[in-house]
Amino acid sequence: MAKYTAPPTVGTAGNTGSRQRRSVRREAAVNAAFRLAEREGVAGLTMRRLAHELEVDVSILYRLFRDKDALVLALCERTIEIELDEIGDVPTSETWQDTLRRIADITWAYQNRFPAITLLSFARTTGGPAEYRMVELLLSTFERAGLPADQAVLFYRTFIDTALGLCAHSASLSTLAPEDREKDDSAWARVYSHLPERQFPVTARHINDLTSVSQKQIYTAAVEAVLAAAERAASEHARAAH
Repeated sequence: MAKYTAPPTVGTAGNTGSRQRRSVRREAAVNAAFRLAEREGVAGLTMRRLAHELEVDVSILYRLFRDKDALVLALCERTIEIELDEIGDVPTSETWQDTLRRIADITWAYQNRFPAITLLSFARTTGGPAEYRMVELLLSTFERAGLPADQAVLFYRTFIDTALGLCAHSASLSTLAPEDREKDDSAWARVYSHLPERQFPVTARHINDLTSVSQKQIYTAAVEAVLAAAERAASEHARAAH
């Protein structure tokens, strides 16, 4: 008679190996979902399309992810992981303003590279470990400004919601069909430059600037406005404390 071997229990090597294989499969699925979303757009990311991409039955995906939303949240976590890797350690010599500028620049560069993923992830809260680290980084950076707790939270939320919202706006434009993007880009020159000057004198005076301002300039101006407001709030708090 063959020797009886008990099935692996929680914490055994067998169970650990199973969890590792599941993790590897999840990682492969997230990587494939990343590629699929960027190639086919947001609407192209479905569980069936992803299963076809991976050459597996769709039931396999539902063992890895409860539903499509769980997959989307895993993509969001991957997005934050990539950005954290690019941010790296914060040098002790770096001012809090420059830390936030660097984070903003990396966030902007990311949406340029992965517009479809940006549209999927910008408004979501994952509740995952990468997001924990990003929240900790941003809150601690605003605390370095000398803000009290409630103001640090307010400016953290203002900063990240402004950055992600403008990134999503730019990503949305970049995913338009080429003819629609060209029509949108040329609207200021094509439509506004022909408005009657007597009826719209202020617009007419600013038409050259209206046609030349870029999405990146708008983004940078918004980020700098948040930083300037945080600086003022920190200064007011310091004066009140004394």
